[in-house]
Amino acid sequence: MKLQFLFETTKNHDYVSVLADSALVQGDIASLDAGSINPGIYYQIGGGGVNGLFARALGATLAASVNTSLQAAYDARFGAGAWQKAQDPSAPPPLLTSFFIPLPADASSTGHSVGKSVAGIVYSVGPMLPTLKSLDPKQYEQIYVDALAGVAEHNAAVAKGGNGSPVVALRLVMVSTGIYGPQPPDGKEAEAVRCAVAGLILDAVCAVAKTAAAKDLPTTMLINCATVAGRKTPSYEIDAFTNAAEARGITVTSEGFELVC
Repeated sequence: MKLQFLFETTKNHDYVSVLADSALVQGDIASLDAGSINPGIYYQIGGGGVNGLFARALGATLAASVNTSLQAAYDARFGAGAWQKAQDPSAPPPLLTSFFIPLPADASSTGHSVGKSVAGIVYSVGPMLPTLKSLDPKQYEQIYVDALAGVAEHNAAVAKGGNGSPVVALRLVMVSTGIYGPQPPDGKEAEAVRCAVAGLILDAVCAVAKTAAAKDLPTTMLINCATVAGRKTPSYEIDAFTNAAEARGITVTSEGFELVC
């Protein structure tokens, strides 16, 4: 199976708004959110970082609707009342996974900054990664396996006559490399973590591409990135994914690369 990874920026080489349409693909997309394990916004839209960007793009009404859907998805996977129980400070360590949450057909008119071709959000929660040694590769890879499986499940349902349109591309972020990652974010430890997790994301894509869900996977992954002023190389995201791809013998261009699974 061949999948395209495309470096996505605005015309001014800045990050694309998290829920904006993409100029690189035709069809509906989903956008991956780096979610939260913090009390108060555990598996909820809100707070700071990327998760805060999603909250602002959705606006209060849509964000509240997505949060209700997240609670329902959490309980459906982990048991009735599981989300509420997890709010207790004495609860076990947070569960790390991903949920696909479809957006309503009128989201572009009711949200603050939602593109007409954005079909849904993939809410992914990662671990605290202060150092490379704190990374559990299997755990991290599974977060993206769950994310891709959720999108594939949505596409399969649409193909059988369900609501919505198929997702042809997934806009990626590397969870746990910002607020949850090494500080400062421009140090060698942070770079090592980003390169490691980019590789695990590629591994996750190939893992799902080798299952029955492959026929329903989006064939394009959008790497949201921006030029970082003063650096010799273009961006954190381009650096990390280029490192991961080249380590697998893949040729990378200014537009991106092709992953064969």
